[in-house]
Amino acid sequence: MEIKISVIVPVYNVENYLERCLDSIAGQKVRPLEIILVDDGSTDSSGILCDKWKQETEKTETELLIRVLHKKNEGLTAAWKDGCAKASGIYVGFVDSDDYITPDMYSRMLEKAEETGAEIVCCGIRHVYEDADHKEWDDEMQLPKDSYIASEMIQEVYPVMINNGKFMGRGLQPNRVSKMIKRELVVKNMWLCDPEVSVGEDYQFSLAMFLDAEKIAIIPAFMPYYYYMHKQSMTGVFRPEYLESIKIMKKHLMRISDYFGKYDFSEQITNDFLCLAILYLKEAAVRNRKKGYHCARGFMKAICTDPEVIAAVQEHTMNNLSFAERLFIYFMKKKYYLPAYMAVNIYFR
Repeated sequence: MEIKISVIVPVYNVENYLERCLDSIAGQKVRPLEIILVDDGSTDSSGILCDKWKQETEKTETELLIRVLHKKNEGLTAAWKDGCAKASGIYVGFVDSDDYITPDMYSRMLEKAEETGAEIVCCGIRHVYEDADHKEWDDEMQLPKDSYIASEMIQEVYPVMINNGKFMGRGLQPNRVSKMIKRELVVKNMWLCDPEVSVGEDYQFSLAMFLDAEKIAIIPAFMPYYYYMHKQSMTGVFRPEYLESIKIMKKHLMRISDYFGKYDFSEQITNDFLCLAILYLKEAAVRNRKKGYHCARGFMKAICTDPEVIAAVQEHTMNNLSFAERLFIYFMKKKYYLPAYMAVNIYFR
């Protein structure tokens, strides 16, 4: 029978969560179903578990085609690209190996694709936490309609796709895992997704696919994907390299925008970059609180005096910011590090 969906699962050091993830994919109502596990050089037992799960599952699930790829560690982008190169389904979906999905995720998305003829179908995500003190929350595409053709996207989606004038106002939910996409569209454009990008990997993916799609569809109020935040993924460690990482992301988003040339996203990309820089500035204040203001100040100064951050502060076009957000940008512009430090730590105390 024709395989309609291939599910790509990048795997790296997730031995405690992998079986739940894979069982949830095997529990999908779609048959036949191709599942491609890409072991990205795991140093724990994840690679062994992939092989064992394949052997045991195929004994009882004859309509599951399971492939396991073992490769050297090259990062998330390289892993899913290798998986897509081996896929044979009409559509591809992605599940990260510490997350899990509901049994009707891909049957609902496939039904929507066949009903609308969309090359991309989007659902929502439910964020769940290992720590019971954190509350679950949902995230989905912030667009008024549930389907768009290419000409409508230029008029109605592109102007708000990366930033809609609000702080972190992303009309396009960047997550790769909340989308089912025609395989040929992914294969055609995945060269645009550069492994150099370590923050915003999914944003470069989604932007490239949306700029080349003839039709997209959205299933509103449908949250079948459970994005699991565990202690290993919530380390709370300050990352001194983060500013350079979001600058690289900004560069590649501009490269993708320029390649297609359908719309000028430069202002939106600048706005989104500034939002990430602001969040990073707040993180510098909070994560270095125990070391004191003078330690945090060094990182805050490095952020606020960076030429790309200075340009973003001066050039941003977000006109729907709260008073607190505008005040914080003012602190950045004037290099008022102590007021910014105090404001963040009082708020997050």
